[in-house]
Amino acid sequence: MPDDRTDIVMTTRNRLPCLKQTLEYLFERTRSPYVLHVVDDASDEGNVEYLLELWRLGKIESLLLRNERHGLVPNLNAGAALTHSDPFVSTDDDVLCPDVEPDWLARGLAAMKRRPKLAVLALNHPGAHRPNQERDREVVYCKWVGGTFAFLRRELACGCPLPHHRRDFGGTPTILRCEKAYEQGWRVGFLLDTFCHHIGEVSMVHPGDKYHGKLIEPLDWKTFRAAEEYLRT
Repeated sequence: MPDDRTDIVMTTRNRLPCLKQTLEYLFERTRSPYVLHVVDDASDEGNVEYLLELWRLGKIESLLLRNERHGLVPNLNAGAALTHSDPFVSTDDDVLCPDVEPDWLARGLAAMKRRPKLAVLALNHPGAHRPNQERDREVVYCKWVGGTFAFLRRELACGCPLPHHRRDFGGTPTILRCEKAYEQGWRVGFLLDTFCHHIGEVSMVHPGDKYHGKLIEPLDWKTFRAAEEYLRT
């Protein structure tokens, strides 16, 4: 019998309160069948103990614990390698999924199924910047989307290229995937009327890295390019 569960990949580092709230909402509000894979990037704030307990309870299928820092893109690639569903979902440890009917996962999967040329579909969030906006009944098509509960086609998402600068941060993997999607003739977009809630700061992956204190939320192309230039120095 084929496995109808959708793989969900979550990357995390520290921010234990955000991680706990994010996972509690995920467990409560995801009624469609799913498998959860978590990659922890050498946390030092109690994440490991918490995640191990969830793994023992069977709430996490795969738990990859890094002994040293790798960065967001390598961690997402490692998580993607654990998945089998097409599409699969990638998300962060500081985004709360919405409570909708039948649930957020079913809505996203249905929208992807109806749009075979849609490579990346992210849940919406209030205030999201949408350059080159175009819409149909369910989806806002645009130049890029964030990584907040992003539905990803395996053909596009597995093996995300590493950024050319020496560090990577929150928006990097999805922006790289969106650029790759457009180069190959795919489309990307937001799912309308299905809003997630971002509870954490948009910040650099490595402690001590700052761009005017933190990156601007929502991240847009101007901010992304400015941060790239900053990281090269």
